[in-house]
Amino acid sequence: MVDGPKRRLPVIGSGAPAGPATPSAPGAAPPRGAAGSPEKRRLPVLQGSGDGEGEERPPWHWIALGTVAIFIVWLPLAGLANTLLRRMIERTGDGEAQGSVRLAMVGLNAIAFALAGAAGGYLVGRFGGRAGRREAAASGAVVAALAWALALAEGAPAGALGWALLLVVMVAIGAAASYAGGLAGLRARAGAPPSI
Repeated sequence: MVDGPKRRLPVIGSGAPAGPATPSAPGAAPPRGAAGSPEKRRLPVLQGSGDGEGEERPPWHWIALGTVAIFIVWLPLAGLANTLLRRMIERTGDGEAQGSVRLAMVGLNAIAFALAGAAGGYLVGRFGGRAGRREAAASGAVVAALAWALALAEGAPAGALGWALLLVVMVAIGAAASYAGGLAGLRARAGAPPSI
């Protein structure tokens, strides 16, 4: 007895006809007696190819993004500086040394704030699309005003003139550092090496 060709069973859901496996060219008619396989449906692609990735963010969005970036960089820097300076205050026992350490605390916090402002401004300048130096400086000024308002809400002892002077100094430091960071970011975006 001679065995005939073996029949392969179709895989459920594959849409392949039962019968001998015969190679067919793409687009060729299905074998006689077999049902044609349904045409493949393709889903629309949601991701762009990179050319037209959608609308660009308006510049004021970058003020908010720069503000968040400055806070994210500033809070750990300020925490580190204050922890180190608090340990220095605990080690020194005399009043004169404490006064100089408190002055160092103000200076290191101002440096931490300036570094954070430059980092946030760089982010706005480098990736901000239509946003530039002005939006970077605005984000630094917003952070300074928010930090000033938080300090005012805590009720630290200072007169009205002292609070006004503190606001002006903080806004000046934040805006200047963020402006410089935004300028460096714009230069990096253009491909030029950043210069100080």
